[in-house]
Amino acid sequence: MALIETDVILALASSTDKHHSEAVEIIRKVKPLRLSPYALVELDLLILSGKLKVEIQKFYEGLSEVLSYYGLEIIAPSPKHLAKSWELRGRYNVTYFDSLHAGAAIIENEALISYDEMYSNIKELKYLSPREALKRR
Repeated sequence: MALIETDVILALASSTDKHHSEAVEIIRKVKPLRLSPYALVELDLLILSGKLKVEIQKFYEGLSEVLSYYGLEIIAPSPKHLAKSWELRGRYNVTYFDSLHAGAAIIENEALISYDEMYSNIKELKYLSPREALKRR
């Protein structure tokens, strides 16, 4: 199994994103695939901050339909994810949401697919670039 984070969803949602086609291919071809629950919170904060401009109802309804259609489940949040994320922030100086996505992937024993190559610095994390994920499917 593999876990995706916010950057893959953002690329998927925008047809003008340079990674859009690749994100679509990941969603279609990499199986089984799950979504970090913290991506939803991160998306919401991006919308609240004005960095992501969407029609909120349509965006979330569309995201729900895409996840359902392609059989992507959202993993359940866990206090263990939060504990691991605190540890990762202390050890690797990663951002709050990056630590949550990495912590969830580590605790769930899944590879994390992201465009952020910073994840390759986290020793206990199985990180896959989107290109690598597509090769391994």
